[in-house]
Amino acid sequence: MADLTLEIVEGPGVGRRVPLRGALEVGRDAQAGFRVEDEHVDALHVRVTPDGDGAVVEDLGERGGTFVNGAEIHVPTRIRAGDEIQLGVTVIELRGAGAPSAARTAPPAPRVDVTPEVESLLDVRTKTKARHAPLAVFVVVVYAVLIYLATQRL
Repeated sequence: MADLTLEIVEGPGVGRRVPLRGALEVGRDAQAGFRVEDEHVDALHVRVTPDGDGAVVEDLGERGGTFVNGAEIHVPTRIRAGDEIQLGVTVIELRGAGAPSAARTAPPAPRVDVTPEVESLLDVRTKTKARHAPLAVFVVVVYAVLIYLATQRL
């Protein structure tokens, strides 16, 4: 039997690993062999059992569903090192012995470089619109009152 681990590569607890030495239940329950902190995962969501150089993934029939490499499974499914299991928003990867971490952190927020000249133009436009907004509301109210008065005289 190969030396395998399960690693959370996306979602809450990213980077956590647990060795796969025997059948292991994964879920939110404190009694799960590999506990995940994902509100979309059921108490005991899936069972992973080592099998030769890979493992067998078995959905425990909970409402959330289990996906292996993006495909929903309904029967026990064989996986190999590098395959991914998704439960809720958590993605767990089966890792071989000595494999480096595959954890994927969230991408950084996009950086937008705004020059001071552009910043000053945006600020002027915003201030101009803010100054004109009360006048625009007043004009709309005056037109509404005039229309109302015109229809009442007929």
